[in-house]
Amino acid sequence: IAAAKPGLHPYLVAKGFRDEKALTIAKSDLTAIVGERNTYLIPDNADRAIVIPARIGAQISSVQLIWEHGTKKFLFGGTMEGASHRIASGVDTWLCEGYATGLSITTALHGLRMRATVLCCFNAGNIVAVAKQVSGRVFIGAENDKPLPQLGGLGTSEFYARQTGYPFGMPPVVGADFNDMHQRAGIFAVQRVLTSIMAGRRAP
Repeated sequence: IAAAKPGLHPYLVAKGFRDEKALTIAKSDLTAIVGERNTYLIPDNADRAIVIPARIGAQISSVQLIWEHGTKKFLFGGTMEGASHRIASGVDTWLCEGYATGLSITTALHGLRMRATVLCCFNAGNIVAVAKQVSGRVFIGAENDKPLPQLGGLGTSEFYARQTGYPFGMPPVVGADFNDMHQRAGIFAVQRVLTSIMAGRRAP
């Protein structure tokens, strides 16, 4: 994290955030830090990664690296259960999985003149652990995963969102998250779903 520098990144451009800056680190700098034996962190044809701190409370417990083509890596030995990354701060709290999804939710809420804490939990199961740490009005921006027989016909994200007991919703298209919806249908479509969740109407 100390070696990372704010900058633009191709992954964010691909996700619709051309002007968004994030902490980034060059492949050469990362290799110098982790050593040649830990090149599992660096995929082929990669040059620069986004560095996303994962925190449990105020303590950094791990780091997620997102490379240009969307490959995601976590530091070996880090603790991810209950860890999250905060994108924005406010009165209400929104929990979601991925970084780009969190950016789209934040953008949609800002357009509604709402300031909320947006926490990226990195995966669906971890949303349950993070949900136990928050209080106040909490909402879940779930993903519309493919239904699985072993989860009672629910998608993974919905299955875990239901376990939190908090209001949740997801895009109407199977396989989509809120960043996908943002790019395909526009920010107003995302806002309509988020408004429905806040009003207690589960979406879709």
